[in-house]
Amino acid sequence: MPLILMYHAVDRVSHDPNMLCVSPERFAAQMSWLRRHKLRGVAVGTLVTAMRAGRARGLVGITFDDGYASVLEHAAPVLLRHGFTATVFVISDKAGGNNDWDDGTLWPLLTWSQVGELAAAGMEIGSHSATHMRLAGADHGRLAAEVGGSRDSLHKQTEAEVRGFAYPFGSMDAAARQAVRDAGYEYACAVEAPRLTDLGMLALPRIYVGERDTSSRMTAKRLLYRGYVAMQGRRRDSWQ
Repeated sequence: MPLILMYHAVDRVSHDPNMLCVSPERFAAQMSWLRRHKLRGVAVGTLVTAMRAGRARGLVGITFDDGYASVLEHAAPVLLRHGFTATVFVISDKAGGNNDWDDGTLWPLLTWSQVGELAAAGMEIGSHSATHMRLAGADHGRLAAEVGGSRDSLHKQTEAEVRGFAYPFGSMDAAARQAVRDAGYEYACAVEAPRLTDLGMLALPRIYVGERDTSSRMTAKRLLYRGYVAMQGRRRDSWQ
């Protein structure tokens, strides 16, 4: 399983209690780290296609949850400079709003126009649900609206195929994964998948990246990620 990095915002902020923001300078250094290690950052859709073809060696998935406006301003130029792409998971019903689910850190989210700019620049647009609710334990109707409804909205707004989903808060259960499958998504990203039975294309594990992640910490996280996936087993059919 190739490495998949999980980012949120890329900006300079004075208050970040949840440690979700990476400064533009740190993000640039982290992308340079990938380049130095002969790794290429790609959208997860690209990574999944390469995995199935046996050509994922040297590729690293890059993701941004929530769809912050700062991704367009600060992250996209760095990615493009390196020839990288990424997947931006957007909350369909909150486009142009802010992250009101977090306490004390109201950061602006991408407008639909800005989502279109990212897509035009080669970034993949995925879904992060309709309203950013915890999906584990949700009933069938709510899951359909949050998962399937958001895919329909994104497709309508971007006129592009929406292949991927990311579970808000990393909250998922068997019903949530089934809703993702029923909605027609090709893959879904989790925060982590603690059990072997959870691993697969509908629960791709990722590793958090933050402001503290210097080059040495990035190297350590890469090694830990390999060990984590190996520890879960190598049930090849789950990645098909």
